[in-house]
Amino acid sequence: MRHGVKVLAVALASLAICSHASAQDGEVSASYEPGYFAQFQPNTARDMIRQVPGFTLQGGDGGERGFGQASLNILINGRRPSSKSSDAGDILGRIPANKVKRIDIVDGATLDIPGLTGQVANILTKQGELTGSWEYAARFEDGTKPQLLEGEVSLSGSTDNFEFVANLDIGQFTRTTIGEEQFFDGQGNLFEDRSERLSFSRNRPTLNLNLTFTPDSGHVANLNMRGQLRRRRDSVREGFEAIRPSGNTGQSFATDEKNEYNYEIGGDYAFPVGDGTLKLIGLHSFENDDNLNTFRNLLIGEPEFRSDFDRLDKESEYIARAEYSWSAGKTHDWQLSWEGAFNSLDSTTELFQNEDSILQDNVRVEEKRTEAFLTHSWAYSDRVNLQTSIGAEYSELGAVTTDTPPRKFFRPKGFISASYDASDKHIWRARLERGVGQLDFGTFVSSVDLTEDIQNTGNIGIVPTQFWNGELELERKSGGTVSGTAKLFARYITDPIDQILFLNDPNDPDDDTEGPGNLDSAWRYGIQGNMTWLMDDVIAEGVRLELEGFAQTSSIEDPVTLIDRRINNDIKWQFEMDLTQDVPDSNWAWGVNLELFRQAPFFRRDQRFEARFVRPQNNIRITHKDVLGMRLDVFFQNFLIREIQQERLIFTPDRDGDLIERQFFSRKRGRRIGVVLSDTF
Repeated sequence: MRHGVKVLAVALASLAICSHASAQDGEVSASYEPGYFAQFQPNTARDMIRQVPGFTLQGGDGGERGFGQASLNILINGRRPSSKSSDAGDILGRIPANKVKRIDIVDGATLDIPGLTGQVANILTKQGELTGSWEYAARFEDGTKPQLLEGEVSLSGSTDNFEFVANLDIGQFTRTTIGEEQFFDGQGNLFEDRSERLSFSRNRPTLNLNLTFTPDSGHVANLNMRGQLRRRRDSVREGFEAIRPSGNTGQSFATDEKNEYNYEIGGDYAFPVGDGTLKLIGLHSFENDDNLNTFRNLLIGEPEFRSDFDRLDKESEYIARAEYSWSAGKTHDWQLSWEGAFNSLDSTTELFQNEDSILQDNVRVEEKRTEAFLTHSWAYSDRVNLQTSIGAEYSELGAVTTDTPPRKFFRPKGFISASYDASDKHIWRARLERGVGQLDFGTFVSSVDLTEDIQNTGNIGIVPTQFWNGELELERKSGGTVSGTAKLFARYITDPIDQILFLNDPNDPDDDTEGPGNLDSAWRYGIQGNMTWLMDDVIAEGVRLELEGFAQTSSIEDPVTLIDRRINNDIKWQFEMDLTQDVPDSNWAWGVNLELFRQAPFFRRDQRFEARFVRPQNNIRITHKDVLGMRLDVFFQNFLIREIQQERLIFTPDRDGDLIERQFFSRKRGRRIGVVLSDTF
């Protein structure tokens, strides 16, 4: 397992559970000492990894099915943080830069860690005295309240056999958007004009603590704790004016309030057994989410209409996992793993209209799951590495508040991956995987959008998706002027989740509702890549251009038209560009960032929604690395005035019928200035 207390820096930050395997046995394609990053004056490991040419952080969105195989492409001291609640950026942001000894870029296929593929960053940390980092940010935007309570502080320390890492993140987000909306009839005649003002507010203080104890050689114990409070306040105020008799004149008010607390407690203990290492892992997480949505409609000449939708969700997860890892010679590594999990959701919802309760729903969903895997990593030659994993999961899933018995599933899972080190500059990689997706228990529960007057029926018969994944990747290694990766990918999905129709009464075709559910199958395929171009000889010393993006298409049979279309809300393409310079022999740096994506429409039985951003998200940064010993970043955001447009088409009786209404809105955000102060200690 981990060498002494070094494991801590990682586990902590991620609050996670690290799996056995040493990256030191992997093939290192590039290595970066602290001196390489000195010109950038980073405060955290996250700042450092951003400067590694051709590398992009991946994984850790909280949607993984159990712990299973690795999803983050980072290691800390050769071990993966299997976090359920933190992504890679969060984890690295809790490690002070002065704690980092070296960053190695490793080929994932050369490691004996199941699931890792492509580029992997191994962050090696130091043991020693008390160290830490802090950051404070303030942001000011046209037409909204200042954002003044955003900051983070991390502290770590160690003795001979004990280490701790603590992190407090005070997150705040505020934003105000103004917009205009127009309603047209089926013949294109404008019948109503609207203006709107939207306000968004988020607060999410989060506390993380990790304790690591190494009582004896080869023994490592971790205790990881995380707690978070989340408060959301969103409001929309609309004023509307009738242009034709079919329109309305008046105003409406909508609010969306969310109060949540959640926590996660996990522990693991690794120790030698026979010729290998046994690791025992346990985790419990809980989330209490209270939502209150209110809508008031005040039309001239009509009584006030009010609608309220209340929803209380209590969600928990228990996981137990065991991993036994051993080596068979210098070229073969094995791991046998078992995992058991219990997940549940208790949800209570109620819909009121003018104080009359018209809908009540109480749902408890439970899933019991167990899986087992055998994984083999094989260094076939100096240039070729293979990794195979075979296993299966058994699960029972159902809504226990109904008379329907739980459904039982047995599903094979596994993958095979390979890498070929073709030359000093290029690596080829390939991967084929059979997997099962994580299911959002919220799809079992009915939901209502009061502003758009849309209702989704909960679906107690929904099941997790299954998929085949295929990937082919070419990496140009760092160390030259240009580095990066290009990947072709394809996914075949069975039981994909999309919007479906429910026929409640087979004898009454008008008695139907809709909501999330499973369709037969779907495809998704495309290309993605990233590139770093060091432009010292092209523009000026220290200038670098980073490009990242993907383009994909998808296909699924529409349940209304029975014609293939894209998956609902599928991302068609996305790109991000960073042009930066750390000015030589000075404390100054600057950067320009542009980011834009395009999304596929969302379809309901009788409606079609499509949203698009007119201009990219944009940001200019100016940095001074020594303001009274601190780093100062000043951001100028949204200088191009980003605009989102959405079109909503309404048909009768469904999308195969006639267009009866078209709604179009345009929303704009104000310009924003941000100031960030940060330092280490």
